Amino acid sequence: MRSAIRKRWRLGLAVLILGLLIYATYQWYLAKLGHFFIVSDASVKADVIIVLAGDSARDERLLHAIKLWQEGYAPKIALSATLADWQNHEDFPTWRHATKLNILPKESLLVLEHEADSTSEEAQSLLPYVRDQQIKKVIIVTSNYHTRRSKKVFQKQWAGSGIHITISAAPFSFFRPDNWWKHRSDSRTLFLESTKTLWYVLFE
Repeated sequence: MRSAIRKRWRLGLAVLILGLLIYATYQWYLAKLGHFFIVSDASVKADVIIVLAGDSARDERLLHAIKLWQEGYAPKIALSATLADWQNHEDFPTWRHATKLNILPKESLLVLEHEADSTSEEAQSLLPYVRDQQIKKVIIVTSNYHTRRSKKVFQKQWAGSGIHITISAAPFSFFRPDNWWKHRSDSRTLFLESTKTLWYVLFE
């Protein structure tokens, strides 16, 4: 009887200690989860910076790309744009923002139009342009939460092309990896990206 009571006490104590450890370190684990989705390669000089479609209303991807351009990492910025049949590049909000900034000369900014509905389709749509221009090095700019999946997608879709891909993470106001669980918008971002990553792994 006493032996059984001792075992229960030991089990209870072990569960209590484990619970305290989890509580004391949960923020560290959640931050690790947030940073898992972020991949940002060391910046190297390239032939073009491609800004993936889907930028925020604040155009944070564009602003990050302009910063890289100003630092001399590539001579051109190409905006990946999902446009309807009736639209042209002047209807693209990111292009309008870029021109209003009056930083980039005309020859340094272009729009790559397509009808892609996913990152995989986007990579497929952009490859012909890169090949036609005989581009060998590309910096892909996308939002921080989107970088890990984007890198895997582009490496797969551009495999065998001989094109060197560098991923550069742009800040995103609605995903702060160090404390994403404290903000509803950040938690939503992580949930959606987790779902898309799982879908990509299982079905694409």
